[in-house]
Amino acid sequence: MARALNRIVTRVWLLAGMMTLITIVMSVAVYYGATVLRLHQIGNSMPPKARAEFERLVRSGQTDSDRFFDLHEQYSGALILPSDWLFLAVIGIVSTSVGGGIAYVFARRISAPISAVSLAASQVAEGERGVRVEAVGLAGETAELVDSFNRMAADLEAYERERKILTAGIAHELRTPLTILKGRLHGLTDGFIDPSTDEPERLLRQVEQLSRIVEDLRTLAHADAHVLELDLRVVDLARVVQFAIVDLRPEAEAAGLTIGEACQPARVRADPVRMRQVVMNLISNAIRHGADGNAVEISVAVEGAAAVLRVSDEGRGFEEGDEHRLFMPFWRAARSQVAVRSGSGLGLALTAKLVEAHGGRIVAANRSDRSGACFLVYLPLCDGSSGTA
Repeated sequence: MARALNRIVTRVWLLAGMMTLITIVMSVAVYYGATVLRLHQIGNSMPPKARAEFERLVRSGQTDSDRFFDLHEQYSGALILPSDWLFLAVIGIVSTSVGGGIAYVFARRISAPISAVSLAASQVAEGERGVRVEAVGLAGETAELVDSFNRMAADLEAYERERKILTAGIAHELRTPLTILKGRLHGLTDGFIDPSTDEPERLLRQVEQLSRIVEDLRTLAHADAHVLELDLRVVDLARVVQFAIVDLRPEAEAAGLTIGEACQPARVRADPVRMRQVVMNLISNAIRHGADGNAVEISVAVEGAAAVLRVSDEGRGFEEGDEHRLFMPFWRAARSQVAVRSGSGLGLALTAKLVEAHGGRIVAANRSDRSGACFLVYLPLCDGSSGTA
């Protein structure tokens, strides 16, 4: 937007210079025309002999000779005739009208969209995040200015929506374990719960859940601010996936799912702990949303200069248009609210940020046969081979 404004200011200065140049040219032309007309009038007022001499002096360029000035003074009469005043008035009106008209047209073309952007910016500042400026009939820098403002307003609206979702999600995820802790601790204090049972262990699990949520939020904030520290080394992505499958297979079997694996060695530069977190989150998400009795398919392959991790399930997939919202913290599709296996709502958002921190990208898509969702992680292959984890 700043670049477009700078170009608009430059164009205004160029317009001012052009108008100044046009004014100078018109003034010179009018002066020359008035001079020629005046000489013609003087010549017509002379006797034939004097007029012939006067015209000869003009044709020969002797307009600065004494004889020319004598004839001019003798027959010119008043310096400015009434007809001259009328001529000058007409020229002034025409020049002012033409110059003013041109200036008005250009000024309106430049100022109208700027005024519209200014008004819309005031509305956005007052909380109306859905305001946009129409770009119909605009071109060049003004069109770029309006487009930049509309993109900025759309981003602000999205950030506001994400902030509300994040705030509501944090409150929801923290409320459940805190409510359990509060109720159980009141029971212990009032003597309704026997402290000799496994109650302390249950309370500890709730505290650990709270700690995981807080740690995920902290990691998400650091990754979002690009200050997340990574212990980068050469990692075989296939080995990371295989170890994660071993850890999560019991969870998958308990959910009635099987895990299919097809992993090709692929060396990437990554933080082993964070990359394991990425893999675990994706597999856990597939287990949560996979249909009972079906499979979760996991593969690692090399495609060009990238290592590609593919995790797919055979659940219900997601609605068209939700592929980007899946990576918003605490965002849930309407139909996922009834899922029997729930998560914290941070897994995919954290996964996306961790993948980006490693210089990669993550893509969500429904399977071609609409039998589930598929997540693809692209990471740049590593050229080095030292320090393999």
